[in-house]
Amino acid sequence: MLPSTFSPTGNYKDRELDRARGYRLLVHAEIESYLEDISKDTVTKAISKWKNNKTPSSLLIAFLASYHSSWSVNNEMTKNEIIDIAKSRNNIKDSVEEVINLAQTQFIKRVKANNGIKEKNFKTLILPIGIDLCDLDATWITNLDNFGGLRGEVAHNTKRATSQINPQDEYILVKSLLAGLEQLDRKISSIQRQFA
Repeated sequence: MLPSTFSPTGNYKDRELDRARGYRLLVHAEIESYLEDISKDTVTKAISKWKNNKTPSSLLIAFLASYHSSWSVNNEMTKNEIIDIAKSRNNIKDSVEEVINLAQTQFIKRVKANNGIKEKNFKTLILPIGIDLCDLDATWITNLDNFGGLRGEVAHNTKRATSQINPQDEYILVKSLLAGLEQLDRKISSIQRQFA
């Protein structure tokens, strides 16, 4: 979707710029899908392993801590949202397995309702699987958040209302995002090996 050669002066035809916008949208969609799939898959495997052998894991602790905090990654939840989540937890007194099942149900709903890769979306998907954000490049997380904003700019505004796009800059940014995703994927693979 990007030009085979980039313009040294940054001059591109309208069609090339439209394709660069499409590239941004598609890359965002793929990153979002990857993050949703990998987090849901990792939690599901950890819970299955726990149900089979009752061996706790650091992932299960992180997952239940996220559940206990009402899935809040920032202080953005309203009191009503917290109350609604708490009300859904009634009758969970007799079994740890019931708590884990309810937490899994809530988490999968949150994954399905996810809409983006901005930092709050990223944290919602990644913190419950036991990834420590300190182990990830803070600049990469900021770039991911910014890319989510750039995607929103293209998706929700007319061409005239968006800032100019440069296909070469898009390519460079996406390469850096992929490098961070590769680092994240290695960490997640290390966690998943516990459940193999």
